[in-house]
Amino acid sequence: MSIVLVALVAASILYALWKFYRFTANYPPGPFPLPFVGNLHQVDLGSRQFCRFANKFKGLYTVFVPIPTLEITDYSLIKEAFIDHGEDYVERNQLPILDDILTYCKNGGVINSSGDNWREQRRTALSILRDFGMGRNVMEEKIMIANIINEVLFGYLYTLEDCDGLVNFVEEFDDLLQGLASSYLLPLAISFPFIRRVPLLGYYAVDQHADKMRKIHQYVIDNVDRTLKAYDPEAEPRNFVHAYTQRMNGNAFLDQANLIQTCIDFFSAGQETTSTTLRWAMLFLADNQPQQNRLREEIHQTIGRDKLPALADKNNMLYAQATLHEVQRLANILRYNVFRKTHKPTEIAGHKLPAGMTIHADIHYVMWNDPHFVDPKEFLPERYISADGKSLRKDLVDRTIPFSIGRRSCAGEGLARIELFLALTATIQHYRILPMPGRKIDLTQQALFIGGPKDQELTLERV
Repeated sequence: MSIVLVALVAASILYALWKFYRFTANYPPGPFPLPFVGNLHQVDLGSRQFCRFANKFKGLYTVFVPIPTLEITDYSLIKEAFIDHGEDYVERNQLPILDDILTYCKNGGVINSSGDNWREQRRTALSILRDFGMGRNVMEEKIMIANIINEVLFGYLYTLEDCDGLVNFVEEFDDLLQGLASSYLLPLAISFPFIRRVPLLGYYAVDQHADKMRKIHQYVIDNVDRTLKAYDPEAEPRNFVHAYTQRMNGNAFLDQANLIQTCIDFFSAGQETTSTTLRWAMLFLADNQPQQNRLREEIHQTIGRDKLPALADKNNMLYAQATLHEVQRLANILRYNVFRKTHKPTEIAGHKLPAGMTIHADIHYVMWNDPHFVDPKEFLPERYISADGKSLRKDLVDRTIPFSIGRRSCAGEGLARIELFLALTATIQHYRILPMPGRKIDLTQQALFIGGPKDQELTLERV
């Protein structure tokens, strides 16, 4: 009897192993997975890349975490997926644990939503931003003042004497990001959701982060409520909240929950990423004085020393554009792009993919390892300028994709690019950025979801 039992157990184990590896064989090749845990034991949580296999499996590979996830690490394949066959990859992979932590409403807003609701939220948001002059000179005055996002969304600006709410928001958001990045329990809870229901373990894995995010949500909710009190349906809308509210009539997709989530998306994503990118710009330029001097010379030759830069000057400042591309490429502040999933069965590079498969385009690996970027770890804005010095190199600009590409690219990209251009050129126009005497610039990136530089002091000289 015991021999029969052992034989049955052994046969069951062998059958389960056969079934598991037959299942994994249906996906593009990748690192060897183990039953139940997949490749979780091989994932380097502290790495800039989602996994450390990009150099071994060229272009794309599958990891099981434990669900199968396709990593794309080649620009041409990212373009094939997100541009050439964009509709196949347009859905967002909604992970219940992350949704519980990060979102105010399920399938809402512009970042984590999918389907018809995402299409309507994105279309509405981009339309409102265009109406407010995104990409045109009408935005300049607002952008040159400290808090563009607050102004655009809610219609008011903080003063230096009255910015406690904004400071608290930034501090709480930084604390949340640090907690998410340092948590080893959260990735396990995402992979094995039952952990959420385990007493104490569930709190440290998920609930403590969700509590912090609710406080951040409340800041935006309070601002939306404050803005709605001044709403006049007969008046011309003067901010995003009023414009969105005006469009609610007769549109079932537009409601207050989606309005709040969209404001959370823009405020949370835009507030931290733009300021972090500018911090990196200051450090790169302080560490590379010849490039800083060339940038300043171009600014002074184009507009002089007194007139503030305007968006209309951008096309005449080729080196400034190249500098911003290089800052965003080398800073590479987002450790992970937001995950997508296949909308229907599709193919990539000859591999068949099922509907609903998780997709991660490792744009960070591309911008740091694409062979088109010679000496990729060096700060060289001039790499983007053509041999005749009259235009930008399209092949490199196309491969610099901090906002991702395709239909799910960042909805706030235009707004961010304007802000970065005006803020950087206005600063370098008037100040020389230098290291502190006797100190070297530390370009080590912190291991956070938004990878900022280490805090350090710089010297500013008026020019």
